Amino acid sequence: MREMENNYPGKILFIKVKEDDGQSFINFLKNKFKNAQIINQKFKILHENDNLLFPIVKNEVLIDHVLELLNQMINFEIISKEAIPNENYKYRTLQEALMGKIPKKYTEIIPKSYDIIGDIVIVEFGKFNQIDNEEFNDYKQTIAKAISSVNKNVKTIYEKKGPIEGKYRLRELAVLYGDDKSETIHKENECIFKLDVKNVYFSPRLVFERHRIVSTRIEEDEIIIDMFAGVGTFSIQIAKNNNVKVYAFDINPNAYEYLKENIEMNNLKGEIFPNNIDVKDLLEPKNQLSQLLYNKANRIIMNLPENSIEYLDVACFLLKDSGGFLHFYQFSEKPNPREKSLKILENGLKSLKWEIESVINSKIVKHYSPKSELVVLDLKIKSKK
Repeated sequence: MREMENNYPGKILFIKVKEDDGQSFINFLKNKFKNAQIINQKFKILHENDNLLFPIVKNEVLIDHVLELLNQMINFEIISKEAIPNENYKYRTLQEALMGKIPKKYTEIIPKSYDIIGDIVIVEFGKFNQIDNEEFNDYKQTIAKAISSVNKNVKTIYEKKGPIEGKYRLRELAVLYGDDKSETIHKENECIFKLDVKNVYFSPRLVFERHRIVSTRIEEDEIIIDMFAGVGTFSIQIAKNNNVKVYAFDINPNAYEYLKENIEMNNLKGEIFPNNIDVKDLLEPKNQLSQLLYNKANRIIMNLPENSIEYLDVACFLLKDSGGFLHFYQFSEKPNPREKSLKILENGLKSLKWEIESVINSKIVKHYSPKSELVVLDLKIKSKK
């Protein structure tokens, strides 16, 4: 089978058998080679006169063995021919889908991961974002098409064009594939969330973290504050599984509208009260909601890792003086990011005359940058007043 190496560009190798022998050939592969992949499923089996042409994989040792055994059974011929792609073939990985389509000098641009939100993919090219030339952009398009072939339900693929910015935590996105349709329905942990990826902040990479919080022991009738609720990913998953009252806040009016809609779309055991304000406004003495919630909360979620510490005074204002639970998220620099986050929080609480009663959990949620990590601290804190 050394002639396999002389395959012509644009062509692949086929095993050609008589049509009457086609089923025998398939049965032979199943019986002798079981799960070994011999037929190249990326391409169609072809009919030519009264013959069947089976595309075969590029594995010289394996194919040599196949032909040696097959030679004792039926007549066959090895031919080189233009293949027809199998449009129903589902690539297992992005690397497989891109095999032979990206030159070696550009393979570094292939993303190692990307975000899937409903039927939308958001991809980042990192340090290659700023490169803008026709050849490079063509390969971005090739990568986008490959992503769609790996994820058949995806309708739109966006490229991240800049960092998360502004008080609404948004970033610029550019279409690489499909229609410029940024609204979608995302399913997570048996809940559904309607959102617009261009107009609200949402990270599917926190799916396991949200499930972890939901799985925390939450008591009946707890009052919970979700200070930076977004479209309701924490609030809704908590209220779906627990008979609690959740007060969900977000400053972004678009997130607030989706939050209200998502509350209606999910069958909740508890109650959620959505609010479109900056939680700092709760410190205003004339705020009616402030008077309602002061010193009432059993649990607070602070998922604003860029600057959660700046809202610690609001958390202490809302929590019961006798003590409550705090889920505090922060970007923290290496080395020892958890220890640094805990020290910052301890100092912040001390200045507000609060203290940590117990550290329930501290962990790195995910890698954020070469210099920092996303850290979560689950604590029980109380007032020293």
